[in-house]
Amino acid sequence: MSEPVIRCLWVGLGAVTGIMRPQLGPWHRAVGVVDPRPEARAAAQVAWSLPDSALFADLDRALAAVECDAVIINTPADLHFAQISAAIAVGRHVLAAKPVTNDFAEAATLVALARARGVTLSVGQQIRYNRHYRSVAAFLAAGGIGEAQAAFFMNSKPRPNPANLARSDQPALYENACHHFDSFLALFPDRTPEYIACDGFRPSWSTYVGPCMVNATIAFSGGLHLLYHGGFSSQAPMYEFRIEGSAGALRCRGLHMSNDTMGYEVAPALGQFASSAIDVGVEAQDPFRPFFAHWRDYVLGGAEPPFSGRNNLKVMAMLCAAIDSLAGDGRRVAIAGNPRYEAAFARVDAAAPSAR
Repeated sequence: MSEPVIRCLWVGLGAVTGIMRPQLGPWHRAVGVVDPRPEARAAAQVAWSLPDSALFADLDRALAAVECDAVIINTPADLHFAQISAAIAVGRHVLAAKPVTNDFAEAATLVALARARGVTLSVGQQIRYNRHYRSVAAFLAAGGIGEAQAAFFMNSKPRPNPANLARSDQPALYENACHHFDSFLALFPDRTPEYIACDGFRPSWSTYVGPCMVNATIAFSGGLHLLYHGGFSSQAPMYEFRIEGSAGALRCRGLHMSNDTMGYEVAPALGQFASSAIDVGVEAQDPFRPFFAHWRDYVLGGAEPPFSGRNNLKVMAMLCAAIDSLAGDGRRVAIAGNPRYEAAFARVDAAAPSAR
């Protein structure tokens, strides 16, 4: 029996689409592309052997003309709400680049629209599938340091060219922290984010207009407190993640969250750190490969993945609460229990027509 094919309309032909392309399987068939740049459409036409009739500068025209099963949207986030809404309205599954929008209420609305239309909505949060985070998740789940109670996370890199973030009011949060926060939810799946207190700043050498460096304190249920730093204007790459548990501590050091060349050390309670190869046996692969395997299954009627639009509302709640905290001079902002973010933590009736 041949593998089911998912016919995809691609919207936005920039760097993210280029990163995704090599990780697509035989289930994928590109049937159209949308991009305002003629040269980008021409390159995609060659790469995917598309006819002239499959090339569009306008999404609405593409949706009216192309028979597709799913729309993959890799455009700036301020365009997402209108583009995702249009695709859902005509009954198409949607995969959108992160963040799904720049506003929690819009994200919740899109989740409700997809649910009502009976289609899936997914968000391109692939970093949780890195070898590093999968290794740490397995180590913690096996009780390697007991019950996690404190964590210290730093991940910043030099990115002097803002590129697509040149006009962003929140470059560090929307481009960087969204992956960090999603990874925290993957590592601590039984913990609920309770509140965040956040401070953002721009070093004198920064070329960004918004806060490109962010410090925060995040409290989770079960007594877990996390001290956070992330950003794009450090003078050299830095990545360190230390987790303290009831039975010891884990320390991870490397260059960046997306670089799987990590060093690990484990210390018993009240003891000294020693090297530990906790990633032995964990396959190194591009995180979009397992991501797309899960996405394919979801579109074809399988299990809801952690990156579904509904599940991703927790990440959006954390991001928007952080922005609220920045606007309030670093005050503590509730996440779970905050009426504004209720949709992120609401239970869904499995018997409902669609919980996707």
